[in-house]
Amino acid sequence: MIIVTILLLFWHCTIYVNKFTNQSKMENKFTNIKDRVVEIAEKQDISKEEFFRTIGMTSANFRGKAKETPLNSNAIVNIITNYPEVDLYWLINGSSIKKDNKNIDFVNDPSSEYLIQSVKCKEKDKLISVLLEQISDLKADKEDLKKLLGLYSND
Repeated sequence: MIIVTILLLFWHCTIYVNKFTNQSKMENKFTNIKDRVVEIAEKQDISKEEFFRTIGMTSANFRGKAKETPLNSNAIVNIITNYPEVDLYWLINGSSIKKDNKNIDFVNDPSSEYLIQSVKCKEKDKLISVLLEQISDLKADKEDLKKLLGLYSND
């Protein structure tokens, strides 16, 4: 029993150590983001220095140790504002989300889940309308029955 406990403890420690060391070996996504910003700068019709100025940074932010630091959110906002053709998802993750070789338009192309919920909502609205009509008819029938049975008081 003690041996099993020791083995389990060792196994858990091994998993933890492996997980920790794998995390430290993972790529620095911030560096990749900065590499992609440099790539965007190189594709523009202006100099890199001018590009960096338009996003509120300098080329020094993309060299040496500074290249390993995170890209600030203001720079991302400036990139998207000044260069709307840049795919934000690609900038952050390094891959594009494409649907039939077009960017997804979340406003004009609702997801199937949205459509399903929309249809369900319309069906519920119709059911509520029918039920309200039936309630109204039943109330009228109730009044008619009271009159027929003489239970209706003329106070």
